[in-house]
Amino acid sequence: MTQDSLRDRSRRTLDSARSNHEDDPSLPNTVWYGRVLGFRYQIDEAIAVFSEGLERFPDSFELLRQRGHRYLSTRRFAEGLADLARAAELIEGKPEWIEPDGKGNELPVPATSIQFNTWYHLALAHYLLGDWDAAEAAYRRCLDWVAPGDHDGLTACNDWLYMTLRRKGDEVGAEQVLATVPSGLPDEAFVEGPSYYRRLRMYRGEFAPDDLLTPEIGSQVIHDLETLYATQGYGVGNWHLYNGDTARAREVFEQILRGRSKYAFGYIAAERDLREMAGD
Repeated sequence: MTQDSLRDRSRRTLDSARSNHEDDPSLPNTVWYGRVLGFRYQIDEAIAVFSEGLERFPDSFELLRQRGHRYLSTRRFAEGLADLARAAELIEGKPEWIEPDGKGNELPVPATSIQFNTWYHLALAHYLLGDWDAAEAAYRRCLDWVAPGDHDGLTACNDWLYMTLRRKGDEVGAEQVLATVPSGLPDEAFVEGPSYYRRLRMYRGEFAPDDLLTPEIGSQVIHDLETLYATQGYGVGNWHLYNGDTARAREVFEQILRGRSKYAFGYIAAERDLREMAGD
């Protein structure tokens, strides 16, 4: 799919989601309309839709999970944590529930469960707030909800878990995480691209860190090259930080922030780390 084709499909999907929501502001239509706004990086508008929906559906774990995610995108980490923690409470004990696409969707949206997405973003909220113990616990819960064959989810969750453990100073635990990651997966095994897998392979010594700073490998359907750089580069910066090269880590983080992918989690985490390194 070309970028022009994707933009056309994105516009049509948004028009459809908006129209359906205006005609019938049901819970599913509200969730989908906000999601599509988020896909198009209209983050404040998405939060407004989710917030309006929560006035009508205050115990909606779907809306809380989605708004919590977008609060993280806007650096409102504590508010994101509160929403995601509440969503985790509400889904406790429920069977696996795959987040459905809305009517009129033309976008390549991977099918993932509300449980995986809630725990993944809750763990990220803890990570961004520097609570490594809570982040580790949440990432381990997230791994319980990785669907068989979901290499994207498996590698993303393990990658952030590895980084969390390294931040804790638990090198043994981090090495144990690497040992669980399968070898030899082709790029085609990933819906959203192999960026997290490349990071994990770099931690195992299969790539040199600088190999990931030329992110020509990955799906440009969902991720542009700047987003790929932010994703792969954040792992590289962390690698240098763990190994005592603070100056090189800072260089990589600063290069990430010179890009435009300000909603990528690697970009957001690099911002956080640079503030911490500056003593702010």
